[in-house]
This record gives sequence, C-alpha cells and structure tokens, in this order.
Amino acid sequence: MGDTVLVTGGSGFIGSHLIRLLIERGDKVINFDLAPRCGPLVWMMRDYEKRILYEKGDVANLTQLIAVMRKHQPSKIAHLAASVDMENLDSYPKQVFDQMVGGTVNVLEAMRLMGGVERMVNYSSVGVLPTRQYEPMDCNHPTVMATEGPASGMYGAGKLAGEAFCWAYADLFNLDVVLLRPSAAYGFFTANSLFMNEMLEGALRGERVHLPHGRHLPRDYTHVHDIAGITVAALNTPAKRLKHRCFYAASGMDPLVTGGRIASIIREMVPGSDIEVGETLNPTIERHYLKFRGVLDVRPVEEQLGYRIQYRDIQVGMKEYADRYCEFLISQGKIPAKRAW
Repeated sequence: MGDTVLVTGGSGFIGSHLIRLLIERGDKVINFDLAPRCGPLVWMMRDYEKRILYEKGDVANLTQLIAVMRKHQPSKIAHLAASVDMENLDSYPKQVFDQMVGGTVNVLEAMRLMGGVERMVNYSSVGVLPTRQYEPMDCNHPTVMATEGPASGMYGAGKLAGEAFCWAYADLFNLDVVLLRPSAAYGFFTANSLFMNEMLEGALRGERVHLPHGRHLPRDYTHVHDIAGITVAALNTPAKRLKHRCFYAASGMDPLVTGGRIASIIREMVPGSDIEVGETLNPTIERHYLKFRGVLDVRPVEEQLGYRIQYRDIQVGMKEYADRYCEFLISQGKIPAKRAW
C-alpha cells in the first residue's frame, strides 16, 4: 500500500517528473496547483494523468489548502509551488512574500493544524547561497553573512525565509521536514532558460540558435530524473538515518559545466547544427548566477538518503533529454535532425 502524497506545484516541470515517479511507486498523488499541466508535459504525462487527483488551488490561500488536506488526508507533502522567474520576482517583491514565503508557511501551518502528515519535503534552492566561500559547498555553507545575503535577489530571499520557517515549525511543533536545494534542473521539458534547452531543442528542430550571453557561466546541471529521485528518497528515508535535514538536489559535478561546453556537446551530438553562445554577461547573469555557482557536496544525498546520482556525466543526461525530445517531435509529426549519438 503506497502513501498519499500531496504535491504542490505538481503541474510544473519538476512536479510532473516527481508525480510520474510517485505513481510508478504505487503512491496516491494529489496535484495541488493553480493550473493543470500544459504544453509538452501533457504528452509526457499522457499515461499517468488519469491516476492523478487534481485540485485547483493556491498555496497562498490557507483555507483552500486545509480543505484539500481534510479531503484527501495526505501522509506526506512535497512542496514545490513557487515562481522561478527571477527577473520578474525582483520587480514584484510583495509577490515573493505572499506566494513563496506565505505559501510555505501555509503548508507548514496546515500540516500542524491537520496532523497526520508524516513528512514534508520543502523545495528551496541553491539560490539561497551568497558568494561561494569554499568548495565543495556543503549545506553548512553560510547563507547570510556580515557583508551579503543570497546572491539570487528576491528569489533567494524568499527561499531562505521559507527554510527559516521550516526550521522553526520543525523545532516548535515537532514536524518532520526535509529541505532540498535543487540546482539548474534540465531535461524534458523545462521552459526555464538554461542555455541547454534553447540550444538542444533548437538543434533537434534544425534551427539556428545563437544566444548572446553566457558562454563562461558554470552550473551544476542536474537532470530532472535525479531531482525527482532525490525527492522520493527524502520523502521516504527513515528519520533515524538522517543526520542532516538539508540536502542539495544536485549532481555534484566537478568541474561545473559552462554554457560553452553545452554548445560543444550539442554540435557533437547533432553534426552540422548552428549553435553558439556569446562571451558576454547580461545583468541577470552577473547579479544572480556568477557569485554562488560552485561545486556542491552531494555525499549526504548518497550516504543518508541512499540515492545514487544517475546523471553526473552531462553527456549521458543530455542524451536522455534528446531522446525524449525526439520522441516528442515525432509524436507531433515532425522529423528531428540527424544525430551522431
């Protein structure tokens, strides 16, 4: 008999992959989101959707959230709901507070009031980090220092505030909470700009893709299958095995992979593809991304959660992504570009 898992933000990219994995495990899944799935994710989830209970709602509305929890009595919660549009969030800080911080507090409050929830996994982000102080960066790396706070602006502030409330609720009300900090999630089908998706998908469609910025920006690119797998492990690992309560949902790649390296891999994969990424940095990259990118310590994921990273090799992960995207193109009556591998 599986668990009953409430997934907030389950219509999105990571949420869809997580729900798929939960369904395959035999869990009952409730997707609590403002909108149902759309675009290519509908195709990806076509064999799963009928087994998912969709409840339209907003985590910023505590009444809605409590009603859904009373109706379905979840034993576990994966809280993913949040906007990841950093530029937009920097322009609307009140939205960050209401939806990201308030939404996390509402999930914790509903968990406290309703009872019966064995564990909540809260999605934070590597964006809570300031300028890297050492590598590999473990989860004891400082987030707020005497000279700076999170490098990713309002998004990082919102995620860090959510972490603080998770710690407070866990301490005061004895709630079982695990924090995950994902890094640069890629795979089928992300709409966020990661350089990889624009270039890889464009190459497979036979298009010219020249991005103006980001050749030298390094990232710990993490395949969405690994992020989903780490989340399932975090939901289910017995408390007695957890020395930590905060983990990077990352690949731990060393060295990190730059936008230029991604472009080179795609040109090898799709011979003749016209793919380039420029040398310069835009304000968003300079402000949000450069400072905190570093090698991440994922040993606690493997040692405590018992999850082995599947896609630390970026080429293996990109091949899986390309395979799925080609399947999608064929399903739409389109012919993908010829690949070398």
